[in-house]
Amino acid sequence: MYSESFIPAVASLGSLAFVLGIIILFVSKKFFVAEDPTVSMINALLPGVNCGACGYPSCSQFAEELVRTRNPSMTCPVGGGELAEKLGTALGITMAEPKPVTCVVLCQGHNGNARESAEYVGIRDCWAAAQAFAGTKQCRFACTGLGSCIAFCDFNAMRIENGLVVIDKELCTGCGACVPACPYGVLTMQEKKTERYFIACSSHDRGAETRKACDAGCTACQKCVRECPEQAIVIDNFLASIIQEKCTSCGKCIEVCPTKVNCILLERDMETVKSKKVP
Repeated sequence: MYSESFIPAVASLGSLAFVLGIIILFVSKKFFVAEDPTVSMINALLPGVNCGACGYPSCSQFAEELVRTRNPSMTCPVGGGELAEKLGTALGITMAEPKPVTCVVLCQGHNGNARESAEYVGIRDCWAAAQAFAGTKQCRFACTGLGSCIAFCDFNAMRIENGLVVIDKELCTGCGACVPACPYGVLTMQEKKTERYFIACSSHDRGAETRKACDAGCTACQKCVRECPEQAIVIDNFLASIIQEKCTSCGKCIEVCPTKVNCILLERDMETVKSKKVP
């Protein structure tokens, strides 16, 4: 048997819900703002992955801002030049074509090159390992190979091989979502070029310490700096880096690099080709 107070309570709650529904309906009608059909059209052209590479949290926000400002410099790295042309046609403006970029791994610390510091047993997450101790390898700047970055890639362009993250250049769209997901900073975005040389190392330790930790680590020996005719290589905090805008891909830096496994890599035609010292 229901108590005498049950029915009035239900009736009271039902009445309250009805009144609130009426209020919500009124407010939604009163403050309804019709969406610009142009925004919907532009949003439909965008990839819809909401990766943030354009500088906006979502594709819809990018579409709204583009329609509002008609700013031709706004670009979608994922869509590339083909999308830029479609957006320009839809808006009646000439859109800037984004420079194609790709993700590059600044580390060669796979299980054959890098020495382990300890066996890690725990959550398969780079950030968790970083909190527990410096990392899974003696080099505290090395890729841990636990793959936190993979969860942020919507294009299946990343995988772990032999304790090191590997980028599939054909699938990578250059969105950059993976870069902040790495606690060690071994991921970076670089412009796609027919040939690109880069220092595949992130270690800022002194040379002797780097050599103990990894066969492919940069020791900041300065030989590549002195050999480069374009002055495209600089040393900062015990680590060499190549200024891509100056590099002419002459390859002289690779010839003088003394590391056991050359820390300078060449990417050619979207395929990673290791230097002549690596079989």
